Amino acid sequence: MFPEIPEDVIRNVREANDIVDVVEEYVQLKKQGRSYKGLCPFHEEKTPSFSVTKEKQIFHCFGCGKGGNVITFLMEIESFSFIEAVQHLANRAGISLPETTVRKSSLSKEANQILEAFDWLTKYYHHLLKYSEEGKKGLEYFVDRGLTEETINRFQLGFSPYNSKFTINFLEKKGFHEQFLIKYGFLSPRENSSPVDVFRGRVIFPIKNHLGKVVAFGGRAVQGEEPKYLNSIEHDLFQKGNLLFNFFEAKNHIRKQNEVIIFEGYMDVISAFQAGIKNVVATLGTSLTTNQAKLLNRYVDTVILCYDADEAGEQASFHAANLLQKIGCDVKIAQVKDGMDPDEYILKFGGEQFKEQVIATSDTYFKFFMKYKRKEFNLSIDSEKIAYIETIVEKLSEIESPIEREYYIKDIASEFQLSSDIIHHDVEKHRKRNQKLMDKSSHNSNTITKVTNHHRSEVLPAYYNAERLLLAHMFKHDHLIEKVQHKLQGRFNVEEHQVIVTHLYALYEESNEIHLSELIDKLADPNLKKIVTEIAMTPINEDISDQEINDYIEIIEREANDYTYLRKLKEKQKNEKNPILAAKIGLEIIELEKQLKNI
Repeated sequence: MFPEIPEDVIRNVREANDIVDVVEEYVQLKKQGRSYKGLCPFHEEKTPSFSVTKEKQIFHCFGCGKGGNVITFLMEIESFSFIEAVQHLANRAGISLPETTVRKSSLSKEANQILEAFDWLTKYYHHLLKYSEEGKKGLEYFVDRGLTEETINRFQLGFSPYNSKFTINFLEKKGFHEQFLIKYGFLSPRENSSPVDVFRGRVIFPIKNHLGKVVAFGGRAVQGEEPKYLNSIEHDLFQKGNLLFNFFEAKNHIRKQNEVIIFEGYMDVISAFQAGIKNVVATLGTSLTTNQAKLLNRYVDTVILCYDADEAGEQASFHAANLLQKIGCDVKIAQVKDGMDPDEYILKFGGEQFKEQVIATSDTYFKFFMKYKRKEFNLSIDSEKIAYIETIVEKLSEIESPIEREYYIKDIASEFQLSSDIIHHDVEKHRKRNQKLMDKSSHNSNTITKVTNHHRSEVLPAYYNAERLLLAHMFKHDHLIEKVQHKLQGRFNVEEHQVIVTHLYALYEESNEIHLSELIDKLADPNLKKIVTEIAMTPINEDISDQEINDYIEIIEREANDYTYLRKLKEKQKNEKNPILAAKIGLEIIELEKQLKNI
């Protein structure tokens, strides 16, 4: 099906990449029995319905129905072609693909040119920072901020020269046209003169996507130019609200620690990373967005916000904390004392003290909420004091942990000399009202999960269930395949099951064993891949008896009338595009017609 890459190479690549390890690069998984569960990356949900099995090397979401193997997963989540997914996994495992492999890309020609331009400019700016006379200003800036040569190299930091002619000449020699460079924001046009480099005279922070490709730059003025901070314009590969600075470098640390620290500035991230605090990211000059919050929620339970201590920083923290809390994260807010920025604090006191004195002493979401809201009320006035208490008690009712609720109920009662019982009463009143609203919202909802569950609750024919259970046992126990093939051949009543079992027989004939992951690669139809993973995840008896298998076969045979089956076979052969499968179906038709003549 994919002649550019030999089957044995695809098998080696697949086997070298454990699906649990690959999926964990995108989703926080928790072991439950034999499977790993997490929030599905393909649809919105708050309760995990996404399951990955190490034993079978497949994934399946019981909410949206998507399923497949490690290659399918990458094709779905990265919009890769089959070959791109194999290439990515081969690189990940250090496997060299044959030179004859056709290097296809799902990206457009222009998108690939954008990546090439950023790649060349990253190297160019970095070289100028380190080795040119003009780059000394930028290098001094980074050194003064406490960065080492190793850190400067790691983050590929750079400097854009004031004279744009050097940059334009460099890019033109690499084959990039002026019109293209203006369109994608590398150059800025001028009415009566040549275009100029947008980032001229600024230190450069390369911004990578989650695959480690530079897709944008952040620039900072070092000699008072305006604006002080500048980002690349948005394009198909770069939307500020979807990416986070340093996410590519940090994601494995984030996953292992089950915690992420969000900063406002690039230098905060780089200083923290240099000081040994690796689970750090930053927004790209904007408020935290819903997409960024959802991305982090797939990886971690706990998010720590560490923004600047000024009023703008507090407002940004409040916005981000509310957003993260609503999507289910455990939110904490860290505040640097004495009005210092995080990178200033780390430079002065070091990484360990930053972890101990700032991160470890972070406020809970509710404590931060109380502090923030307190500024909106004049607590020396009784009416405003009551309004403040009512505001925080209503918010307190949203906390799920009974222990945390009890802790703050006592705290509020003590501070304002109130009865804990009164506060308890109000909290429970709000919780009951919230539950009614949630129930009403759920009742009116038409989510994909609801539709899927409705489908599963339908009463299905006995032969349908028998075919699914029989396939599930065949996936699990190779030795059953010959028995079923001898007794049933391809006479399954459900068309999708017929296609699956035909590929199953063929695969077993080739290697005398079955790997579900390989079977999935043989199926071109995404719906068939979904059905295979759904069947494979079906709970079955571990100790299967001959009687149980015979019962399934009998139910299927009873439905599959020979003449009806013959008509279906002829129709199937007529529509089959694969000549090998068509020939196999033809042989089966001949054999069946012989049997019917002898009856």
